[in-house]
Amino acid sequence: MTDGTDANSAPPPSVADTDAGAWLRRCREEAGMSIDAVAQQLKLAPRQVKALEEGSFAELPGRTFVRGFVRNYARLLKLDPAAVVAALPSADAAPSLEGPSIGSTARPMGELPASGASRGTSWSRWAIPAALAAAIVVAAVYEFMRPPETARIESKGLVKPAPADPVVPASVGKVLPNPVTGAAPVGEALRSDEPARAPGTEAAPASTAPAPPPVVAAAPVPTLAAPAAPGEATLVIRYKANAWTQVRDASGQTILVTNGQPDGSETVHGKPPLDLIIGNATEASVTWRGQPVDLAPHTRANVVRMRLP
Repeated sequence: MTDGTDANSAPPPSVADTDAGAWLRRCREEAGMSIDAVAQQLKLAPRQVKALEEGSFAELPGRTFVRGFVRNYARLLKLDPAAVVAALPSADAAPSLEGPSIGSTARPMGELPASGASRGTSWSRWAIPAALAAAIVVAAVYEFMRPPETARIESKGLVKPAPADPVVPASVGKVLPNPVTGAAPVGEALRSDEPARAPGTEAAPASTAPAPPPVVAAAPVPTLAAPAAPGEATLVIRYKANAWTQVRDASGQTILVTNGQPDGSETVHGKPPLDLIIGNATEASVTWRGQPVDLAPHTRANVVRMRLP
């Protein structure tokens, strides 16, 4: 027979150890341990250890938690956990074991929560992360949806206003004679230099020669774009509707800034690679080096941003 106590068997309880709490308290005092030391080992609050020893189960979170506390406490004191748990009072003797009371929400670190703890403030843990995520989303949407840098380009004088229609003075509205027929216009007959005819004198009959055919104005010849210089490539942009456009060459110089007109086109020669930006991209098509370019892979929020090699 050895002098030490077997770690897996409990010493026979005395008459005073009719419940688990008194048994645990006696063994703790014999081991020379304080309530604070036991609480630190079991990761409990000192008041919970004291409630276990005194049988104040109303201050604990319920039978399931109490049985777990008792098992851990028994193992710490090298007692048989099953024997100590069996010494707990029955549900009829201790009704508080079945329904714990609501305790204080303030508890030390490591204390298990009571079943009645308030959960009304759990949303506050997600408030700050949700606000940060919303700010990131708003910034990303603004970056994709903001218009191109039109204001900054206009401030540098790169965008030239379209010339106004010439104003025709009122004095130019005068009717000119037809240089082919030589007939004087209506309203100028009274100022003719011919002498006045006497009354009763008939005017000379008009010439019966056939009138010359009318002069048909020739159709305007469209202006062709200048050919590309050596080392330059040709970019053609056609528009179905208004589409803001900016093109920069390899040196970063802006060689085109325009607001494309419906059924219009722009031809640009520049040293590649060219950086191209088109707003309202669905209304424009691009031909680079004589080949059509697919704009869809480079379109975000109906704005094309791409580099043409």
